[in-house]
Amino acid sequence: MKKSVVEQFPMLARQLGEAFFNEKLNPICIDWMKDSIYTIREASLENIKQLTIIFGTPWALKNILPKLLGLHTESNYLHRLTSLFGIALLSEQFQQLPAETTKKMLLPMLNTLLKDPVPNVRMNVAKTISKLYPSVKNTKEISVSLL
Repeated sequence: MKKSVVEQFPMLARQLGEAFFNEKLNPICIDWMKDSIYTIREASLENIKQLTIIFGTPWALKNILPKLLGLHTESNYLHRLTSLFGIALLSEQFQQLPAETTKKMLLPMLNTLLKDPVPNVRMNVAKTISKLYPSVKNTKEISVSLL
C-alpha cells in the first residue's frame, strides 16, 4: 500500500506544480529515502528520476542532490547505500553531470565512503564510480581523481 502511494507522487507533481511540490511534498519524498523497507527506498529513487524529468536537472541539483548527499553520513549503512544508488541513478538521468558538481560534491562523498567500515558500501562506491565515469571521462582532472 505504501509503495503505491510513493509511486503516485510524480503524477501529483505534474498536476500540482513545482512550487506546491517543493513546499508540501518534497520533504515526504526525501523521508522515503530513509525508509526501513528497501522497496520504498527504491521507489523513492525512481520518483526522483521521474521528478527530474518533470522539473528538470537544475531543480534536481538544487532540491534533491544535497539531500541525497546528506545520506552518506547517516549511521545506518542502508541510508549510505541509498545515497550511492541515488547518485548512480541521477548520473544516468543527467547524462552529463556538470564537472564542477562532480568535483565539488560527489568526489568528496565517494572518497569518504571508500573508507566505510561496511564492505557492501565500499563495493557500491566502485559501482557508482563506474556509472559516473562516462560523464566525466573527457574531463582529465576528474577522471584522474576517480581512478
